[in-house]
Amino acid sequence: CNGVDKGSKRTYALLDERVPPMKELHKEEALAKLAIKYFRSHSPASLQDFIWWSGLSITEAKQAVRLIDSELITERMGETDWLIHNSCARNVRAKQVVHLLPSYDEYLISYKDRSMALAPEYYRKAFNTFGIFYPVILYNGKIVGNWNKSAKKKQFGIESSFFIPGIEVDEGELDKAKERFRVFSSGRND
Repeated sequence: CNGVDKGSKRTYALLDERVPPMKELHKEEALAKLAIKYFRSHSPASLQDFIWWSGLSITEAKQAVRLIDSELITERMGETDWLIHNSCARNVRAKQVVHLLPSYDEYLISYKDRSMALAPEYYRKAFNTFGIFYPVILYNGKIVGNWNKSAKKKQFGIESSFFIPGIEVDEGELDKAKERFRVFSSGRND
C-alpha cells in the first residue's frame, strides 16, 4: 500500500505496517455495521436504496436491516417504506439553504430512487444514462439546477443555471454557496 510521502516521492509499505490489526467480524456483525453506517449517513432511505448502494443481495440487506431494527424508524410515504436511523429522526427546520454539490455527490448517487431530491423530468440534467453525474445546485433539499466553474482565466467565477421554471433562489444564499466553494477549492480556511 502507499507509504509515507518523502517530499515529492511516493513510498510503499507492507499493509501490516500501515494498518493496525482489526478484530475479525462475523457476517452478522459486518452486516449490522454496514447498515448502521449507511442509515446514519443516508436517512431516510428505502431498503432498495440500501441494496443498490451496498451491492448486498436482497436477503442479506433484509438481514442487515433486521439486525439494527431497534435503531430504525419506518415511515410510509406513498408506496415506499422509508427507514430512518434514530440519530437522524430529529425535527430539524433549516432556513433557506443553497449548496453547490460536485459531480458524483452522495446526495444523488446513494439512492436508487432519486425522486425525493429531484423530479424525474429533470434527471437528464443531473445525470445521464451512462452513469455521468453533473455538478448540481441543492436548494432546500431539492436539486434545482447545475453549476460550473467559469472559463475566465485567473479569475474565479461560477456559472449557474436553473432547470425548474420560475424557481426563485435567494441570490444572497447562492452567493454564499459560491464563496464557500471558492474558499474550499483554493484550499484556504479563512
